[in-house]
Amino acid sequence: MIPRLLVTAGAVVPVAASAIATDRGATVSTSTPTIWIVLGYPFEAGSMIAALCACAAVRFYVVQRDYAKHRFQLDAPIFVLAMMLTASVVVRLRPDPVIGLLWGTGLGMLGAGIITIAKSYVDKGLGALGISDGDDKPPAAPPPASPPPAA
Repeated sequence: MIPRLLVTAGAVVPVAASAIATDRGATVSTSTPTIWIVLGYPFEAGSMIAALCACAAVRFYVVQRDYAKHRFQLDAPIFVLAMMLTASVVVRLRPDPVIGLLWGTGLGMLGAGIITIAKSYVDKGLGALGISDGDDKPPAAPPPASPPPAA
């Protein structure tokens, strides 16, 4: 119970700190968000931290809740995939920290569903090009014709 509380608190603290910092009113000069640049892509640091913390917290919660036996070989790649997709969404959309927190929570909850969504997306693109991925089943053979009735 305590680890879950700490993980949840770790996801909420950046958003709360951002809310407190922006609620100072006109007496304090306004500041711009801290911009980090990784691999040439700029993004707001607060949004990224909030989204990644939320994604990690949700993946931790889902793994602890859904499985009686921990399956590290399955959980680790899905965790990494969810974190990478969360980071990509934050870089692409550049949301404020609360929206980043929501994106991280949602994508962390999807987990293995991300693979299904990505596969259907790629299958649509391949279908538009007339290319099959090889998983298509051959059409079923028509049923045999019944003999004509005897007279």
